[in-house]
Amino acid sequence: MSKHSTGATGKVIAGLGFGIAVGTALGFFAIAPNVPGGPVAKDSSAEQKLKDEKAAREKAEGNSAASDKVLSSVAGPAVRNLLRGASVDLFVLPDADQANVDSLKHLVKMAGGKVNGVVELTDKALGSDGGDTLKSIAANSLPAGAKLSEDNLAPGMHTGQLLGAALSAGEHEASETDRGIALGALANDDFIAYQGEAPKPADLALVVGGNTSDDEAHGNYGTKFAAEFAAGLDSRMKGAVLAAESGSAEDNGAIGQVRADNSMKEAVSTVDNADTVAGRIAAIRALSQQKNGKSGHYGATANASDATPE
Repeated sequence: MSKHSTGATGKVIAGLGFGIAVGTALGFFAIAPNVPGGPVAKDSSAEQKLKDEKAAREKAEGNSAASDKVLSSVAGPAVRNLLRGASVDLFVLPDADQANVDSLKHLVKMAGGKVNGVVELTDKALGSDGGDTLKSIAANSLPAGAKLSEDNLAPGMHTGQLLGAALSAGEHEASETDRGIALGALANDDFIAYQGEAPKPADLALVVGGNTSDDEAHGNYGTKFAAEFAAGLDSRMKGAVLAAESGSAEDNGAIGQVRADNSMKEAVSTVDNADTVAGRIAAIRALSQQKNGKSGHYGATANASDATPE
């Protein structure tokens, strides 16, 4: 069986934090306010619909904010000791919200885990122009004994495997010199940067993304890179979780691509509502599952398998 589990108890907790996505009609009013039936036509059915949509959106946002406030008060007990004795490195994608990153760092510590580093991937890393350079760095900067996939030659996979090999704690931990070479090569070419000190080896990887649903102008290169990067980390560390927002779970988003690919889906865990307290709790629980050799796909979108791990 793959790394996967579900749970009714976690579903009840996480369900409190999910808002309702509303507003398709609002785009119509923004771009065509004067067409027949538009918002300028007083007392029209379209104007009433606009009011109804606004009211529904405000109610949903209010409910979500209230749920987050309630869940914030119980977040500590909800994750207590789940990561006791484990260490985590965070890898931050360019579209990630720093507030979500900070909250996840705090929750890792509340769960008894240790944050050993925060690595930011730059826009350059997710740009197609840098792919060949990244593959070259990965091939020439690998720690002793580490290997790159010969089946998946994508820059995202090889970059994830390079960082995973350099930062994986445990039996096959890279030497300080080898780790410095790998990290230095990526940093010197502006593919990564650190929040604080250089990262140290860790057991688990938490990749934090934002709401990007695709990268259509570049053939979805950036979202594919992010998905394969998480898979590359997972293949060299004890486990990886990709936590982002709902847009990322769409077909061409990073989470959507992980969930649609059997090999990645069996390995990497995903959480599609990291912008809510419920989603961040789910991310910590997913890390705990990864620590125990399991995976799953959680959140509020249709392609999530459950709201939260048990």
